[in-house]
Amino acid sequence: MAEFEHDGWRLSYSDTGGDGPAVLLLHGLLFDRSMFDPQVAALRDRYRIVTPDSRGHGESERRPEEFTQWDVMEDHLALLDHLGIERAVGGGLSQDGFQSLRAALKHPDRVTALVLIETQAGAEDQTKAQMYEAFADVIVTEGWNDDLLQTVVPIFFSPSTSEDVSGPWKERWRSEDVSAARETLHAVTRREDITDRLGEIEQPALVIHGEDDGAIEMERAEQLAAGLPGLVELVKVPRAGHSSTIEQPEAVTAAIERFLEKVSPA
Repeated sequence: MAEFEHDGWRLSYSDTGGDGPAVLLLHGLLFDRSMFDPQVAALRDRYRIVTPDSRGHGESERRPEEFTQWDVMEDHLALLDHLGIERAVGGGLSQDGFQSLRAALKHPDRVTALVLIETQAGAEDQTKAQMYEAFADVIVTEGWNDDLLQTVVPIFFSPSTSEDVSGPWKERWRSEDVSAARETLHAVTRREDITDRLGEIEQPALVIHGEDDGAIEMERAEQLAAGLPGLVELVKVPRAGHSSTIEQPEAVTAAIERFLEKVSPA
């Protein structure tokens, strides 16, 4: 684990190093960089894989301070600067897919291609946003409880996903510092809709989506794919929810490898 600082935040990351094309893989809400461990293991001999922990996640700093998806996106670009990487494939799952899209819009010269996993371009559904923010209020005041876990797990994991996969994450959530849960969630629930800007994104793109995603419906992934001029492939992953990189790692890794061979061959 390594660290750097940006905008006053202490941020953790891993970097495989090497001379291969750079690939930045960004985890989803409540998770950390380890959710890309299967993909890092498969790709690191040919690509330089960088996996940060976003603000409020993993080993990065947590503090009750509001920030936006644009702010976190700038953290990731600052990490590339820190590592001396001029351009990279931008891969993001869920909230970090929001950031990858924003990087392609604001810094198109830094993003060679996009891998967009269980994500979308739209704003959060307001009914879901209210529910999620209520969850965060409970987490901050009372911590995680069994009832909350029973509600949240189906949002993130397919019904067919084994306890061997979801169980360790539930235990991790119970033990983590939750003091900044509200602010971390607000960056997700209060983001703006950028659907009407998708046509500006010219980079080749791969969209991957779990068929059992309980957080973002497949229809949203299809809308995202349809709006990207550089779409290469839309991959629908059976028996995967909102965490396909760890639920069905072989299928996701194969899709990413196939895409990288086309757009950024090692």
